[in-house]
Amino acid sequence: MKLKGILDFSLGNFLCLRGFAPMGILQDISEAPEDIQRKPKDGRLKEISDYLRKGELVFFPEVILCACLHEGEVPSDLVAALYAHVQRGEPFRTGKFAGDLFVSSTVTKARKKEDIRAVQYFQVGTLSCGEMPSPLFARLDGNHRLSATKDSQVRDRVTPFCLILCQTQTDYRRFSRSLFHNINHKQVPLPMEHNLRLIIEDEGLFPDDMLKKTAEGFGWPYYLTRKLHNRLDFELIPHLQPIFKDEPRTRILSLFDFLIAQKALSETENAIQRLKKALVATQSLFEQHSALRASKNFGLLVACVYFDLDRKVPILAFVRWVLANHLHEIAESNPSDLVVIFQKIMLTRKRTIFVSMPFGKTETENHYNSITEVVESINRDYPDFKPPLLVKRVDFHTEGVSYPLRSKIDDFMANCGLLLADLTYCNPNVYHEIGFMDGKAKGEAAERPNVLMFLDESVPADAQTVGFNLRDSSQIRFTQITDFKTKLRTNLEQHFKLTS
Repeated sequence: MKLKGILDFSLGNFLCLRGFAPMGILQDISEAPEDIQRKPKDGRLKEISDYLRKGELVFFPEVILCACLHEGEVPSDLVAALYAHVQRGEPFRTGKFAGDLFVSSTVTKARKKEDIRAVQYFQVGTLSCGEMPSPLFARLDGNHRLSATKDSQVRDRVTPFCLILCQTQTDYRRFSRSLFHNINHKQVPLPMEHNLRLIIEDEGLFPDDMLKKTAEGFGWPYYLTRKLHNRLDFELIPHLQPIFKDEPRTRILSLFDFLIAQKALSETENAIQRLKKALVATQSLFEQHSALRASKNFGLLVACVYFDLDRKVPILAFVRWVLANHLHEIAESNPSDLVVIFQKIMLTRKRTIFVSMPFGKTETENHYNSITEVVESINRDYPDFKPPLLVKRVDFHTEGVSYPLRSKIDDFMANCGLLLADLTYCNPNVYHEIGFMDGKAKGEAAERPNVLMFLDESVPADAQTVGFNLRDSSQIRFTQITDFKTKLRTNLEQHFKLTS
């Protein structure tokens, strides 16, 4: 195996061999130091691999590797000789270094004295070893690129590399860490907004059809950003404008990226109009809640837009959760985290069974106890059903402070997965709560309300009366509590899709 390239000192500090080699070769002869590099994520590796397989507009800067020429802590005479020859612009015949590496160099001298040093002493270095070695070099930059080169189509691609040659183990350890730090933390990247402006606003170099194609490294989010930018009327969304003001293209692109990835928007022209409507709806939320208006949290804005588009989760419930937990006060949030966490919270609520019942009656208390027994047995028998079912009744709920019962009941009903309504004793509050669930279902265009009614026919006749508006509705009717438990379990298993 041989590597060839220009041999010289970078900024007077590091002796470097700079050249070109197939990515597969560089992958085979190098590895990522576990104490420096993070383990690449599968999703990121796939993204880079897909990008590398594309033919047009694919470019990466050089891969940076590091090698140690001497295993000791003091430079050897051979290493010192190599350094001295390169510094003087003299050829180095050959030498065997650590890891069975052989290094040699040739020098081409320029005739013009005014030429810069790199031209006066044009040094070509050759690094070689016998058989294809096990990893000899450490990857300081480009680990993701090399880790993604698994197929021959990518492995055969030639890429630039820079191999830093350290004199000793101490230099190797010190330089590898300091260079990794400098590469990853001291560079000031060009702002995304500037990059996007160069691409999105140049329709001559980057026509619409090119932006739509992922083969060039772009995709529909870039195209949609071009179409929406300059057509977004911030006078219609004044409370959102501060979040977009400094980076409008970047913010719009991030919105399209996230919403398309989450399948809240599709890769069609219609996505533009749908996003505009969702932003106007989010503006209304910010108008209603001054705490939201004070927030500059872009991730929170993205999550609000997502829930407005998705509609599987009530957006007002999300806003109440955000405000109750002061999440709007966080400077920046990951929208994926907000969405996933709140969806799990809502799933927990959807597994909640709210019991609407008359209080202070022996029979109805027995009904409640039976309900909790049935739910506990279901949770035991279906241990993989997570989160488990939970039973709530308003008079058992505590928050450490007094609170309006009516608002808490409404909150329970708005988010519960099922209302169990005890019709025994014809309680007006139970009827009201059934009506609330019926109205909620109509507002959400649901097929039917999530209500399961039951009546104990063992009580006196006047306590069995059912209002005319509910007489035609199906109900669990029983005289024996064991019969109630059996029927209730069957219905709960069907409702929560535990059985067909």
